[in-house]
Amino acid sequence: MRWLKKREIVIYFLLYRKFGYNVFNLGEALDVLKPFFSKKVSLSAIKYMQKIGLINKVDFLEYRLSNFNEYIYLMSIDYLKRRATLRHKIQ
Repeated sequence: MRWLKKREIVIYFLLYRKFGYNVFNLGEALDVLKPFFSKKVSLSAIKYMQKIGLINKVDFLEYRLSNFNEYIYLMSIDYLKRRATLRHKIQ
């Protein structure tokens, strides 16, 4: 699994600033992102974030954001374990 790109982080925080952890419609999300990103970029970023679990699908075209701190913590555990074993092998 790859780390998030800058634009995906920006999209997440734009959505968080507008909706928080409440349920939102895909059309509302596209309206929020329209001044900054194209429709194609917005849809692909939302689809990817849904795939990795950062955005949860509640119902047809309705989504809810997951907690970003928990996501980063879960992602960093694997990274830190790998770094610890690599560092241990070198010394």
